[in-house]
Amino acid sequence: MERTKNPCLRRRCIKCCLNTQMPLSDSDVARIKGLGVSENLFVVERKGLQKLRNSMGRCVFHNGQACTIYGDRPEGCRIYPVLFDRDTKEVILDRDCSHKEEFRVAPGISHEIIRLVRRLDAERNSRLKSKGS
Repeated sequence: MERTKNPCLRRRCIKCCLNTQMPLSDSDVARIKGLGVSENLFVVERKGLQKLRNSMGRCVFHNGQACTIYGDRPEGCRIYPVLFDRDTKEVILDRDCSHKEEFRVAPGISHEIIRLVRRLDAERNSRLKSKGS
């Protein structure tokens, strides 16, 4: 049996999939729609920000055992538990992650998450602007 490097999979931890607030980029939405999933089944939009929908207290794509779109999961899910703290303007590990000590914030991931946050902000602003027109 192959051992995975990912602590989440190795420990079968799904804490981050419970009551998720995971933001979705336009490219995440397009990729998931490409799997044949209707956008209204997995996207919740609030104040211009698209987020993963929850069902029965967990991400709609988690069936209780595993993520059903793991290979195509949102970029934020791929990067997690690395987050951008808007208050301190720092890239950090989520304090709520049960296994954060098994992760590190590498420079490449820091740049990646900052690019993602900027893209999410730009997409949100664009949606808000188009709704205000």
